[in-house]
Amino acid sequence: MPQFFISIDKIRQTALEEIDKVEWLPHWGRNRIFGTVESRPDWCISRQRTWGVPLPVFYPAGNREKPIIDADLARKVADLTETGGTNLWFEKDDAWWAEQLNLPIGTTRCHDTLDVWIDSGSSHVAVMDRRPELHTPADLYLEATDQHRGWFQSSLMVSVAVRGHAPYKAVLTHGFVVDKDKKGKLSKSDAEASGKPIDAAHFYDKYGADIVRLWAASVDWQNEVPFGEELFKQTAEPYRRFRNVLRILLANLSDFDPAKDAVSDEQFTLIDRWILERLNKVVTECRAAYADYEFRKVFNTLNQFCAVDLSALYVDITKDRMYCDAVTSPRRRATQTAMHRVFESMTRLLAPILAYTADEAWEFAGHKESVHLETFPDADPAFAGETATQQVAQFERLRDTAQIAIDEAIKAGQFRKRERAALSITLPADDPATSLLGKQREDTLEFLMVSGFTLVEGDTTKITVAETIDPECPRCRRSLPLGGNPDHAELCQRCAEVVTALA
Repeated sequence: MPQFFISIDKIRQTALEEIDKVEWLPHWGRNRIFGTVESRPDWCISRQRTWGVPLPVFYPAGNREKPIIDADLARKVADLTETGGTNLWFEKDDAWWAEQLNLPIGTTRCHDTLDVWIDSGSSHVAVMDRRPELHTPADLYLEATDQHRGWFQSSLMVSVAVRGHAPYKAVLTHGFVVDKDKKGKLSKSDAEASGKPIDAAHFYDKYGADIVRLWAASVDWQNEVPFGEELFKQTAEPYRRFRNVLRILLANLSDFDPAKDAVSDEQFTLIDRWILERLNKVVTECRAAYADYEFRKVFNTLNQFCAVDLSALYVDITKDRMYCDAVTSPRRRATQTAMHRVFESMTRLLAPILAYTADEAWEFAGHKESVHLETFPDADPAFAGETATQQVAQFERLRDTAQIAIDEAIKAGQFRKRERAALSITLPADDPATSLLGKQREDTLEFLMVSGFTLVEGDTTKITVAETIDPECPRCRRSLPLGGNPDHAELCQRCAEVVTALA
């Protein structure tokens, strides 16, 4: 039985050259497809089946040895089947087709169908060429590791044959989802039989779309992905962290209008400058990771930023000024300005992953348009340095050391909470923290969250702790001298000024 072929030798060299113009993710994808194209035989495109896309070939009357292969005829067949469907080829007889195409009486059709890889390999034509808002080549082709011999290659060959270039600029190859226990590829039928659902709808209905998206962003797509519902459940914790951080930022910005209340960069305190330096680095890293499709790096970077920089440090340290300073105090407004920048940037960075949560937070913040109409934030060159980061690193070092002494004192019953602690900090004269503590006393107290400290010069770093003699202010719960304002003798100086202004 005669078969029809595409001569690969006529397009092989161009195809190999085009492979090296494409970005392959991961990089080993280039070698895999290059090797298969290099050794590929001619492509048999005819199939003897009763279903599929017809092979638009005709035979002269009484002659099955010399097929009529004509591009114009193929286009006319395509036009007819576009309106009548591919079944038209099989439903109408030879006489009807001969009449429609102005072929001699007695002309017969070829009853073969096209190889299905021609269907998939020409999808770029159907999708992109007929839509003016799209372009060729495509920015990205995305499929699993088995497609270097399949869709990636058939698309390449068809495009090279027709256009002379690859149909894509980049190709991303992902691994398969595998059973975490058996390590084998999971199919829907096997999963259902074993009671281990893998249908996205199951997890969407049970956990929500954003957690499904967050799980997909958190795994290493370059390799096989072990899967089980208990592993999937673990994604709920970082999701709650992201959501709670957004809620805390929104709550702290409830009385803040950036158009009226934002301060200049010169008014930021040390801890504000630090979080903005960290934000600058996060924005830079996430934008680069998105550009390289490293979604797991985006997830890890933002998760670390929320868990450590924001929740454990910045929000915790600044809550005193947020809750107890005067509403319009420069220090409080500085922190709100920094938090506003963090919220705006973080929400836009999260948007491709937490599509619904980010949009909800964006709307709650007062924006009229969807966050998905925004672009990614730009890194702020004003905070590209690490001056504040280096200073805060010294505070963190002392805070970790002090925490050990404070925990021991609380365990021994000296006092009940760290705000009652008074520290004696011994540092060598050349210790970088020495000048910092001497110049920035209020920043030190706020960062260490203690009542007071004295700085002593010594040979090694040492921190001892005792209970402060100062009483506790009933408003801010800090242990400070009270009675500075005779009208509010029971309060510390700051709280007395705030309460007086509110009267």
